[in-house]
Amino acid sequence: MHTILYNEKFFIENYPHVDDDDELYLNYDWSSDSISLKSNMSGSTGSDPDGSGERLSLAYEKLSQIPRKIAEKFSRTTTILDLSYNNLKDLSFLSYFRQLNTLILDHNDLPDEKTFPSLPNLELLWLNHCNIDNVQDWVFRIRECCPSLRYLSLLGNPGATSSFNGNSTLEHNDYRMMVLAVLPQLRHLDDAEVNSSQRAQARQFKHSYNLGQTPFNIFESIGRGQQQANKRASVRRRRLRDPKEEEDS
Repeated sequence: MHTILYNEKFFIENYPHVDDDDELYLNYDWSSDSISLKSNMSGSTGSDPDGSGERLSLAYEKLSQIPRKIAEKFSRTTTILDLSYNNLKDLSFLSYFRQLNTLILDHNDLPDEKTFPSLPNLELLWLNHCNIDNVQDWVFRIRECCPSLRYLSLLGNPGATSSFNGNSTLEHNDYRMMVLAVLPQLRHLDDAEVNSSQRAQARQFKHSYNLGQTPFNIFESIGRGQQQANKRASVRRRRLRDPKEEEDS
């Protein structure tokens, strides 16, 4: 057991108030200063490798915000935070968790990316099955707020046109290259590592993305352009073989 000192008044003045009655249902052991992270994907390599920080799990608690008492007690020392299966939309409270390197937000319906704060130490972020359609907006927000991010998972969101969601190979590659073009530092995206060829391909096409398009259609448009070029080359070859074809055309 250790004491956390607060030299600022940010909780008293800025943190949203929650009645004590609203906190009573939390499955939390107040006799401990840490809660074990519970997740079906807890084997990730991005979670607090030296074990020096606290692991806080508030999954399955039907939360729309973090209770004040928990934020006051743990925000300064928590490095791993599991908030999966809640009702979180406004994520601005995360700005108080300044030491986070792992954040799990799976199964929170439509969290607002505009409220996602700067988390400079965050290395792993899971946003699986959050019904996110505006993946591009999220990716650019992540680039702005999470410069240290290395592991990102967006599986199960309608805007993530990966093969996991039943999309075509072109759509899967298109989505993956878009994310890597914006976040080239990623080591792992969704269910697969990022390899050197993917990183190079993302750099090659990073200026091709039309952010107004949904879906992205980068590889599809490149494919169409290549098909047209092949068709023109085929016509030229036929004309060289048979000059009369040009006169007939």
